[in-house]
Amino acid sequence: MRISATLLGAIAFAVGAAVLAGSPETAEAQKPSIEIPRMRQDFGDVFERAQYEYAFVVRNRGDADLVIEDVKPGCGCTVAKFDKLIKPGQEGKIELVLDGGRVHGEFSKTASVKTNDPDHPELTLTIAGNEIPFLRVEPEGTIYLHGRYDEKVEKSVTLASNEKDFALAIKKVSSNIDDKIAYSVEPGPEKGVFTLHVEKKLDVPPSSAYGNITIETNSENSPETVLQVHVLSKGAISVTPATVNFGVVKFAARGEAADPLSKSVIVLKTDGEFQIKDLIIDNKNFSAKYETMEAGKQYKVEITFVPPSKVQTSQREVGELLINTTDPKEPAVRVHLLARAM
Repeated sequence: MRISATLLGAIAFAVGAAVLAGSPETAEAQKPSIEIPRMRQDFGDVFERAQYEYAFVVRNRGDADLVIEDVKPGCGCTVAKFDKLIKPGQEGKIELVLDGGRVHGEFSKTASVKTNDPDHPELTLTIAGNEIPFLRVEPEGTIYLHGRYDEKVEKSVTLASNEKDFALAIKKVSSNIDDKIAYSVEPGPEKGVFTLHVEKKLDVPPSSAYGNITIETNSENSPETVLQVHVLSKGAISVTPATVNFGVVKFAARGEAADPLSKSVIVLKTDGEFQIKDLIIDNKNFSAKYETMEAGKQYKVEITFVPPSKVQTSQREVGELLINTTDPKEPAVRVHLLARAM
């Protein structure tokens, strides 16, 4: 049977109209829809641990494939793994791991999640909590022992356990800077509480040093606790400034000489007398000379920098000025030197 062209056109029109008048589901483009029921995991008060782990559940409530394009963790946090593709109606996971050594006390670390969901192209996941040490140290933080080399400086800290119904005992105390500090432990005012005394030894040469004190206890959860100590032994001779920075200067062009630059430092001793024996610099582009401001007390050292030829795009000159003195306690005082090419 032959079908007329008119009838074919009518049929085509009717089919097209039916398509245009289809259901809303076909009229609207399909897309994924991400849902993360818990976007923040708060561990609350928790004893210190090597790492904190949590797997965030990710659901696809849309009608197209959900793609997790990337997960970028913040400082201290890493991504163990995550499901890159989640089908409609299905769920996956994003596992985050936080290094316990990077947190102390209250913490909150985040990770940024990028997806192909047009309504939620980027989301933020958070791991938070309050880390409690097994051994409580009060006050917390570095033990600072700052003073002159002939000055006694002492600090005390209290040691106690945060473990419930635990009888703390101190088994041993040791340090890697026994040449600079002395320390002892004695029972505190209550049972299970101890006092650690730390002091800077007298006549430690002028210097700045970091070290550790290791506390060994009977705790199976945390048999060792390391405390940081900073010992600053100041001399009676002061140098101002201790670093001479010439800043950004014009270095010489090839075959040409640059203009010299000069800066000064003041060397002073308020208690006792001393003399400057000589000046030594480990960089030939720097030179120095001194003059007496007050005999045995104060001197002015003039440092001259002659910029060398510029041979690198980013070029700098560093050096150290050694001021040798007649002081038996401070036979040498150091000044750092620096200049950068523009």
